[in-house]
Amino acid sequence: MSEQPRRHVRRGEAEWRRLIDEQRASGESQSTFCRQRGLSVSTFQHWKRRLAEEAEQQGEGDADWLALPMDLAAGATTGGGWDIELDLGDGLCLRLRRR
Repeated sequence: MSEQPRRHVRRGEAEWRRLIDEQRASGESQSTFCRQRGLSVSTFQHWKRRLAEEAEQQGEGDADWLALPMDLAAGATTGGGWDIELDLGDGLCLRLRRR
């Protein structure tokens, strides 16, 4: 059996938003999610970045999108510890710590 070449499908902004939300809710990695749906991982990541940047520029402050400073992300991969505290309101606080 021969594999059929992938057909290029153009998706609009609304569909990419839906796919990104669906991936987030699924708990699957981006690569698994994309492979199962015949999506290009690089295109998925491009749209995820693009939509996050647009939301930031427009001041939407969407709670689903969280940008971490590069020094925090670098600390996590180099073995450095970190502390994150999120005030959830109504007296609830979420604390994450890595030592």
